[in-house]
Amino acid sequence: MRKLAIAALAVLPAFAQQTAPQPQQTFFTESIEVRVINVDVIVTKDGRPATGLTKDDFELLENGKPQTITNFLEIRSDEKAAAAKAPSQPSAAAAKPPLDPRARNIILFIDGTSVQPFLRDRALKPMNDFLHRAMRPGDHVMIIGWNPGLKVELPFTDDLAETSRALDRVFGTLTSAPRTQREFAEAKREIVDVASANTRRERDTVEKPSISLGITVAESYSAKASFEQSQRVEAIKSVLTSMRGLSGRNALVILTDQITHNPALPIFSFLESQKSLFADGDTFNAISEARTFEQSRLTSELADAANGVGVALYPISASGLAAGHESMSAENLNSEFISDTRPLITADEGLLTLRQIAGATGGVALTGSNNFNLIFDELAQDMTNYYSLGYHTEGRREDAVRSISVKLKKKGFNLRTRETFIEKSLTSEMQDAVAANLLYPVTKNDLNITLTAAGASSHSENDTRIVPVFIKIPTAALTLIPDGTDLVGQFSSFTAFMRRDGKVSAVKRLQHQLRFPADSLKRRKEITVRLDLAVDDKTEDVSVGIMDDASHVTGFARMGVS
Repeated sequence: MRKLAIAALAVLPAFAQQTAPQPQQTFFTESIEVRVINVDVIVTKDGRPATGLTKDDFELLENGKPQTITNFLEIRSDEKAAAAKAPSQPSAAAAKPPLDPRARNIILFIDGTSVQPFLRDRALKPMNDFLHRAMRPGDHVMIIGWNPGLKVELPFTDDLAETSRALDRVFGTLTSAPRTQREFAEAKREIVDVASANTRRERDTVEKPSISLGITVAESYSAKASFEQSQRVEAIKSVLTSMRGLSGRNALVILTDQITHNPALPIFSFLESQKSLFADGDTFNAISEARTFEQSRLTSELADAANGVGVALYPISASGLAAGHESMSAENLNSEFISDTRPLITADEGLLTLRQIAGATGGVALTGSNNFNLIFDELAQDMTNYYSLGYHTEGRREDAVRSISVKLKKKGFNLRTRETFIEKSLTSEMQDAVAANLLYPVTKNDLNITLTAAGASSHSENDTRIVPVFIKIPTAALTLIPDGTDLVGQFSSFTAFMRRDGKVSAVKRLQHQLRFPADSLKRRKEITVRLDLAVDDKTEDVSVGIMDDASHVTGFARMGVS
């Protein structure tokens, strides 16, 4: 997909009455920004929430270095139990633990490219039951489908009746998963056929073809399978990006078949099972041959995307006990059991990946079980029973991954938390927010910007069109600094667009300089920026963000492109 291009730019003054500023004295000082990093930790014992722990029971490390826990809070749904007594606060023993004051935001991501419709449908009712059981006032849920192409089946809402209707609309709909399954079956059949068609039989001799013919078939299928999984992973990352800035306890439930570090392994494993059909098949090794298609960073990419926005992942393998999983325990939520009836690389590696992704973000995965209530009960418990630990950090914000390790000094407990976090730079935060604004509007618009069409769009070359827009910013909202007889300022614009298939463009940033005579300020009501956007011909929506580079105050707007 093409990146967003800016074809033309002009900053136009608009005039109105406004009081001129008084001369200001400027002081130059050095300041250090101290921030608090919060880490939510889920602690259980024998499968139930562990209560009554204090901050002295925990050890917290960032990048391997011990951190002082400065903020500590236990959140518990059980109001009858007393709060833990902190050593520095003897009177706390009589207090009650607070209920979780934060809203819960849950996105249901339904993968139609790998999940058969009947397998998806049997998970929808437990989903709906969970929402009616666990949601409370102030909580929100969103439903997104991938088939491929992102489709918002239900925007964020706290209306449970509307949520039920949205799940009912999904029930029974077609998906592209049967086509995906057929393509795999056709690739297997083609491997057998190419071996048969190239085998020569003369009297008592049989001349088998080279296994390179089978490898060519496997590589062709693997390229397509790898591309389709990459699209799905990018879609999940896009949804995670859209959750940036959401306050509260946030979770993404992923209903899929599996996500694997190597989508090529199944077809190469099948080829290995048929290697006797080929002359040089004895030396063939599926793992070695499939290594070209390995997506080794898949877990870290998804985990970093989730941890960067504070979202726990709860993947569900919709196939459950079906499709050869009969020997796996239905009741062991975090089972590492692998059926001895199937090779690990052909069926279970993708399930193991789901568990790795969940574990890295503080969530859990459901694999090898038809009891979908297991994971929804776990999610409901995680949302209302946890410990919040905080520690101070300072210095510049950088887009760097920091590792987090939380340990308990006491034995016999199970602990889950995210393994990393990314404290994003202001630029990255703006880019995320502008992309998120395409999925649901960002309500914070402190700069009070507006976005309007600046004329009719026109077609350009290569299936693109030029869409002119006006961004208007109240002059009073911007930071203007005296420079001689002039006022100067600087702000950045961030722009992105979304196509009909749900794909979001890269976010384009431009910096804009302001300078005008100070005595003209009283006539300037607003600053108008004209952007000529070269967008994809299938574009539906445009999102714009403005950040004052001095004060870091922001504003957001979006508009449809007809």
